Amino acid sequence: MTLRPYPRWLPLVLLLAPLASRPAAGQVGATTDIITGTVTGPDSLPLGGAVVTATSLETRVSRQRTTDARGRFTIVFPDGGGRYELTARYIGMAAVQVTVARQADEDRIEASIRMGLFAVPLEPVTVSARSRSRSDGSGPGSSERSYNPEQLARLPINASDLNTVATLQPGVLGIRESDSTATAFSVAGQRPTANNVTLDGLSYGSGSVPQDAVRSIRVVTNAYDVARGQFSGGLVASTTRGGTNVPQASFTYALRDRSLAWGETTASPFGQGATQHQLSGGMGGPIVPNKLFVFAALQGRWRAQALPSLTTADPGTLAQLGVSPDSAARFLALAAATGVPVTLPNLPDDRSTNTTLALLRLDWQASDVHTLTLRLDGSWESQEPTRVGTLTLPTTGGTRTTLAGGVMASLTSYFGGRFINELRGYVAQQRRDARAFLALPAAVVDVASDLQNGGQGVAALAFGGSFGLPQHTHNRSLEIADEFSWLPGRTAHRLKLGIDVIGTRVDESQTANQLGTFTYPSLAALAADSPAMFTRTLAPRAQAGTAWNGAAYFGDSWRVGGGLQVIYGARIEAARFDGAPPYNRAVDSLFAVRTDRIPSEVHVSPRVGFTWQVGGWPKGSTFLRGGLGDFRSLTPTSLYAAALGAPGLANAETELTCVGSAVPIPDWSRYAQDPSTIPSQCTGAAAVTVAPHPNVTAFAPDFGAPRARRGSLALLHRFGSSYYWVTLEGSYARGVSQYGFRDLNLVATPRFALGDEAGRPVYVPADSIVPATGAVSSAASRAHPEFGRVLLVDSDLQSDTKQLTLSLTGATAWGAAFRVAYTLTRARDQSSFSCCSASAGFASPTTGGDPDAREWSRSSLDRRHALVGTVTLPITRALDVSAIGSVTSGVPFTPVVGSDINGDGARNDRAFVFDPATSTDAAVANGMRTLLAAATSAVRGCLRSQLGRIAARNSCSGPWQPSLDLQLNWRPAWFGLDRRLTMSLLTVNLLGGLDEWLHGGAHLHGWGYATAPDPVLLYARGFDPATNRFRYEVNGRFGTTASASSGVTVPFQIAVQGHLAIGPLRLRARPNPGARPGLGADGPVPQDVGARFAELLANPVVVILGLRDSLGFSSEQVARLQVVSDSLDAGNRPIADSLQVEAQRAGDGVDPTALLRRFGPKLTEGQENIRRALERARAILTAEQWSKLPDALKSPARGASD
Repeated sequence: MTLRPYPRWLPLVLLLAPLASRPAAGQVGATTDIITGTVTGPDSLPLGGAVVTATSLETRVSRQRTTDARGRFTIVFPDGGGRYELTARYIGMAAVQVTVARQADEDRIEASIRMGLFAVPLEPVTVSARSRSRSDGSGPGSSERSYNPEQLARLPINASDLNTVATLQPGVLGIRESDSTATAFSVAGQRPTANNVTLDGLSYGSGSVPQDAVRSIRVVTNAYDVARGQFSGGLVASTTRGGTNVPQASFTYALRDRSLAWGETTASPFGQGATQHQLSGGMGGPIVPNKLFVFAALQGRWRAQALPSLTTADPGTLAQLGVSPDSAARFLALAAATGVPVTLPNLPDDRSTNTTLALLRLDWQASDVHTLTLRLDGSWESQEPTRVGTLTLPTTGGTRTTLAGGVMASLTSYFGGRFINELRGYVAQQRRDARAFLALPAAVVDVASDLQNGGQGVAALAFGGSFGLPQHTHNRSLEIADEFSWLPGRTAHRLKLGIDVIGTRVDESQTANQLGTFTYPSLAALAADSPAMFTRTLAPRAQAGTAWNGAAYFGDSWRVGGGLQVIYGARIEAARFDGAPPYNRAVDSLFAVRTDRIPSEVHVSPRVGFTWQVGGWPKGSTFLRGGLGDFRSLTPTSLYAAALGAPGLANAETELTCVGSAVPIPDWSRYAQDPSTIPSQCTGAAAVTVAPHPNVTAFAPDFGAPRARRGSLALLHRFGSSYYWVTLEGSYARGVSQYGFRDLNLVATPRFALGDEAGRPVYVPADSIVPATGAVSSAASRAHPEFGRVLLVDSDLQSDTKQLTLSLTGATAWGAAFRVAYTLTRARDQSSFSCCSASAGFASPTTGGDPDAREWSRSSLDRRHALVGTVTLPITRALDVSAIGSVTSGVPFTPVVGSDINGDGARNDRAFVFDPATSTDAAVANGMRTLLAAATSAVRGCLRSQLGRIAARNSCSGPWQPSLDLQLNWRPAWFGLDRRLTMSLLTVNLLGGLDEWLHGGAHLHGWGYATAPDPVLLYARGFDPATNRFRYEVNGRFGTTASASSGVTVPFQIAVQGHLAIGPLRLRARPNPGARPGLGADGPVPQDVGARFAELLANPVVVILGLRDSLGFSSEQVARLQVVSDSLDAGNRPIADSLQVEAQRAGDGVDPTALLRRFGPKLTEGQENIRRALERARAILTAEQWSKLPDALKSPARGASD
């Protein structure tokens, strides 16, 4: 993989890396636990030379360290799981065992171990650290929540999609996937491109992992650790499973079938749902116990959904879409008459989407201080057909394939007693290709139909080729990160220094309309073969370059004392792009823009956060947390690709717009035979030939990556007996350096104004607008006609978001757990554009005047009110039910015109809301009057409040959107499975089913899956040059969700799922009412009962052998004692294993006293083996040596009956 040329500062950074031993990008260290503490004796003085062994409760892998002269020890445990048993041994003292766990706001685990002179092998001391299960913390002040596979498997959610899991967190706005876009989310009003998804500590682009390979998923909405970078919105940090000392596996199968869907809205493919099979499996174990481990996972998903298109729409669906069946039939006949194929051989009736995910991980514990991890991941996805609209013919679609893969390696080292270094690297690439079925121009026909309410609906029907295809992306990336940590003194501080360097090779071609589009204003125009407009964007230029982003950071995590923890530091971040397009002298001369320069930048981001447990641990039940910081996300690669493809050269991206008599007459059969004959000039009946104009996309000299200045403050309080937690959190985010676009080639002075539309400026001459259709060519608005659009990518936009969240988390003594949260949001911005083309970015902030003006308004990502909750209710020991529910206020939208009317070339003109009482156009007045009478109260109120003026951006809101889904989980104890098998029933769009059942298919209230209302208020149908007025048609479907959702109804459906775990069972923890929400996990650290009983059979001969030097054992004595020790292990190991298995079978909430009585015979047998081994050991030792042994070693442990 070639990523050169590299930035000049990269060699310096890599040279300094081994000297400073700095680490990984804020993401490094996310899965590494640091266990530190002090071992003291009975006199509270430190014990030097004590041996401390840490054993992961999750993996059963052990690591060992010896305390220094101050009694201090530090154990670094990569991927240990966050919960550990620590066993301390010292000559002449009893072994002591404690259990510790990490909590979210801790960057390390501390344990104080006090040893005594008296052995207590039967009842090891078990101390739980501050109650929490595993959570890879982001440090003090962070707002986050961690989910493990067991939790997600019991919820009705796609656990393999990390972006979907993120929507469970309060304050996170989910954005649904489409057939051309993946699931996304927004945090703090920031654009989806401001988020970062990591896997095992490094950036991970695909966002999907095999379900059975996931170890934990942590959703972070606020984090003040400077080690966390590359985001100004939200962070999803996930980790993968690795092999352990215990062989284990899990398999999951999920089924959705159309035969299990119910709905009467339509029997057509618009309401049939989907059939989906998903099979996932993962298995791993030791290759060399305690040294080398392997884990592999594979997942396949096969999804088939009935293809909704114009050819499969029934009359009821057409009515919802505002198209009469007669009009649809005539369109099909006219389209077929052109000779364009309306069907293809072997064209499937279903949209098929197949996905395969694979992962292989190797972990090598080279020593107690060095661990090496190697991970390989890959994915393959295909969809056919893709990009078929519901009002288009199936032949307008195409196929899409995506291949992606990567290799990650990490090395974690601990040295010098206080220093930790973590080095990670990831090489990845992704290739996506999408091709159209037909290499033809697209054809769009505006069709008006009478509606039942008396108004008229306008719909755009399409045939021919695809507007959005072809597309090609082949991006390659390299990330290298290193973090160096120092634990000085008594570890009140943890200082860390790190770097992160990412190089991304950008090779993209995502330009739309490459083969052109003919636009017909009516069916009559189609019948006459008289298109009103032809547009085409020619983009032959290869687009490739390399984006480099680097960061260095220094931070400190400080345990001040008194329950206060503080984290602070700063990141220095830099960006550079290599491979800019060539210099264009004409562009520089006319617009003072350099096409060959993509700006570099350096920025410093300081942060500070804190968590304060009021009253200190352990009495405090009230917490304060918060912080302030500056956050920077990476510049989207699509912006670089846009600049690479449009440097203003004749052999690069050019734009062609033909209107009126200059429109070429379509010759479909010729285009089909030879795509090179598709028009690249305006010829038509006009006397003058118009050539395409080169487009330009260039960066402003002061362009910088998107950033956000953010702060948060939260109060957490535990009620009464620790059963319930309430959290009140306020946050503020000021987005700065948000990217936007200006058209430098738009004439500065409008040519005329629309007097009946509040003086709306128009940038083309009135005589250039086609009177019969109202079509406008942007060529007439060019300040320099030799160029098309000249878009300047700048970063002067801003956003402003305020959020207040109130959440209640709790659990009951009988195992129920819930979390419900309400979030009030006020998000405003100057553009909500996220991805992908520059032309779409220019059109995103709708305009009512100057297209380049920066206007503040409600953000498209604003949801004023949001309520989300999850609940799990146990019914019996084997049966439980869980639910995910949410209610959000409506989607903001802007009333717009269906075409360009101001001449800037973008279809983003906000509509003038005509007052039916004063409008001089009778058709418009009648249309508005009918619409106002039939619209919902919210839409009616929005329009009435703006009568007589141009609508404001996002001034209307859609309906509230509730959703609810349930999952019933059953874990039978049949066939000796010990509840390893979980069978589940899930609902899909349960509220949608209730909506139809209660209100009927013809009167749906929009419950269930979210939809956006139809924003088009007016369609231009002509222009009067005498009065300089457009003739409009009012869209009677404005504000309805049926047309905006393309008429597709997601039916109520039942899904089934099975999950089988093979290997030792993990003890399930009951929900812990005392666990701090957002600061911790959802359950306490469960006592490993089996391990505790196995500890009762600890081998005392091993301890005796440890005293060989101090007691002067001969080599013969050592050899004979080793034989005795091995013999005892061979006799007691099966007993200990049996005790652990029996304890696991006993299930949750087991009473250790009852188990002690049940295990009495086996314990007695094991202790008898110990007694005999000690007799043999006494015969080997001299009397003097035996007398010097601690008394606890010379007598077998007391029996269970004691």
